[in-house]
Amino acid sequence: MSDRGRLLRSLLTADVLLRVAAVVLAGLIVVRSLLAGAAGFWSIVLVLASAAALWALLRLGTRVRTALSGAAVDAPSLPAFIADRPRSRLAATLGLLVLVVHAGITGYVGVWTILVTLALVVIATLLSPNLRLVLVLGTTAVVFAAATVFVATFFQGSTEARALAVSLAAVILPVLVSDKLVGLFKQPALTITHQAVLAVLTLLLGYLGWTRADWLPGVMHDCYTLPTSTGITVLRATADGSRCYGLLDTADAGVFAATAFGRDPVTTKLERAILDANEPLAEGDLTVVWLGALSCDPPPGGGTGCADGRDYPSERDQLRAMLFAQKHIADTTEHHLHVVIADATQDVRHAGDIAKMIIKQRDALGDRLVVIGGGDSRDTTQNAIDSLLAAGIPFIAPNLLADFGAPGRPFVDRPGYLQLAPPNLEYARDTAERLADEFPDGYRLDIYQQPNATDFYTTSLVNDLLAAVDPNDKASTRHLPALDRIDETICDGAPGPPTVIYFADRWTRFADFVQRIKEVCGHARPRLVIADGSVSRFMANYQMRAVSMADFPVDYYVGGPGCSALTDPSLDILTRQIEHFHDLFGMAQGERFTCADRAPEAAASGELRDACTLDAAAKSTSQPCHPNDLGGFLLPAWDAVLLADALLPAAGRDSRPPPAEYLAGLKISGLQLSTKGSVATVAEGRLVEATVPVLLWHVDPLNDPARVWERPSPTLLLPAEKTP
Repeated sequence: MSDRGRLLRSLLTADVLLRVAAVVLAGLIVVRSLLAGAAGFWSIVLVLASAAALWALLRLGTRVRTALSGAAVDAPSLPAFIADRPRSRLAATLGLLVLVVHAGITGYVGVWTILVTLALVVIATLLSPNLRLVLVLGTTAVVFAAATVFVATFFQGSTEARALAVSLAAVILPVLVSDKLVGLFKQPALTITHQAVLAVLTLLLGYLGWTRADWLPGVMHDCYTLPTSTGITVLRATADGSRCYGLLDTADAGVFAATAFGRDPVTTKLERAILDANEPLAEGDLTVVWLGALSCDPPPGGGTGCADGRDYPSERDQLRAMLFAQKHIADTTEHHLHVVIADATQDVRHAGDIAKMIIKQRDALGDRLVVIGGGDSRDTTQNAIDSLLAAGIPFIAPNLLADFGAPGRPFVDRPGYLQLAPPNLEYARDTAERLADEFPDGYRLDIYQQPNATDFYTTSLVNDLLAAVDPNDKASTRHLPALDRIDETICDGAPGPPTVIYFADRWTRFADFVQRIKEVCGHARPRLVIADGSVSRFMANYQMRAVSMADFPVDYYVGGPGCSALTDPSLDILTRQIEHFHDLFGMAQGERFTCADRAPEAAASGELRDACTLDAAAKSTSQPCHPNDLGGFLLPAWDAVLLADALLPAAGRDSRPPPAEYLAGLKISGLQLSTKGSVATVAEGRLVEATVPVLLWHVDPLNDPARVWERPSPTLLLPAEKTP
């Protein structure tokens, strides 16, 4: 065999390959830390200093023992330690294993990872190089850790009883039994070091067993991550393990963590674009936690859809606003926008848990922190907002409308809560005014809503509609709590006063609602159908409209203004953002985005033909379309970010006043937002006037998704809105 062959053969041993792998991994850690800037440099300094201090301590201990024994033996040198092949191989194996596993879980390697690895390497070095003895000790630790969990659970009494059980099971018993075990396996007697390591391992494994409810479901369902390098990302699994919820601010959350919320590919691609654009937080940066729903109850057969057929186009519109604002702020200011995506799951069920996570991670989220969104006006949302405000974290709601508790008041009536849209009472009054103008001789308003004590939006809307119509002596109202209460009196040609049917429920029930109307009216049409603002989510879903089988018109309130309301500077900014992220909407590079509702013919009639929102273009259905519309939820979310960036002071953590004082001190005057006539003024932590107007649009027919009118139907136009 040639000299080169013998050299290669000597290198290709498990021991040498293990050392090479450890050196390569260490090099990668150093490179990654150096790329992290000053923080990475100091991490390396800290690790090296700790390693040097540890080695110095070991040498000092050896010299002290030598001096006390009177022997004249030199302390072991570093080369001799490295030359101890079995012991160094065990140390390298344990260190390499810890680094790889931790890096996989967290998605990063930080200073504490390396320090823990060094500590475990020292433990491995102190153990005997006898691998059979190490196996005996490890097995003993696992068995007694399991016993510890069982005994601690069994003793549900006083704290003293549990502590006694843990002490016996985790410390005393393993040490007592280990001597018998090593004798049984014909191993040398244990030293005090071995027994100490055994006790520590048993307690550590026992602790993991006690806390299994916190981490095991997440690991099993790809929803678990240790705090990442930013200390912000926190994921938890739902009780059934079907999906994740929590905070996500990095696209590299680790092997046991989802990289995005939900299963829809368009949604996850958008989330990853936002998370990839996040920069490490620096002084003056704005942190926006977007709170809403992105995941849903999965269908029985799996797949990317939802069990009830829902989709999240409006939520994606808000996320697009976050993405556009990220680049705009980075391009035009000296600071950045850091977006944290918070998924509270379907119907924002975990909004309260999300609020607790945000409050717990308060320091890691930076000095300029705001929560934007909210999803639905439910009891869980209101409680979550109250908790955030109590912690001094402002909340901006682009589309929450409920005025539960006090008609016409904001959903949460406290400083620091800024509700951009007007309350439900304003929408109810708009409906009553239009119906009184159209039916001066009287009418009946049938209000469909399934009662739900926890849904403050629909409950308050029904109450506001009843109150708004009540002063009209020629009008009457009926609350229909179930679909079977809808009868033929709502159809054209029915005897009696004209009856208008009003949908005051959640958009997820709208498809069943229109199907009931089809069944009741048959070939006839309903006299007039009006829908609440929640239905604008249904209207944004082109597929739902196309399969609705409803060939009649519907007037519905929208979540925000259209493209035509933009100021010229805002139009230019958003157009450039859309073209920059052209690949998210299926656009070719350099292709121009043009608002359909700014064309002369659309401005005159209000009708958008072949309308295609950004979301519809991104969906790339069987009939792809070119985007020419922003969607109804993008502009309020965009305005919320710009308002937060202008409103929140750049005060440091140490100079921040108490929560109530901080929120009440928020103020700004005359901030021009994205649309004409939309100016924000905040005084004493409250928005003086809503910035989102009350807008009623209509579709005719409902099942033609390419047609929409950005104005009420002719029968509901007020005199001032009618063209001569």
